[in-house]
Amino acid sequence: MKTKTAATGSGYLGEIMVHKVSRAVGIVESLVEAQSGWPPQITLKLKDGSLKKGKLSDFKEASGKEKKEFSASEETPSS
Repeated sequence: MKTKTAATGSGYLGEIMVHKVSRAVGIVESLVEAQSGWPPQITLKLKDGSLKKGKLSDFKEASGKEKKEFSASEETPSS
């Protein structure tokens, strides 16, 4: 189990997260760790390939159900 630190953002890369406002589920593709009073910034890659960017506080960890649904959709081959 990897350690995640919300204050700096470390450990969140590759995690499945949910955008609080839009409820969009995606995987953390990139992360800018907190520096000099600025909050951590993440880029979430959604299933459709689009990106959501924002502060770590704009996102929450996905529930088990959301993680399962996201993982299942990633495994479905596109025709």
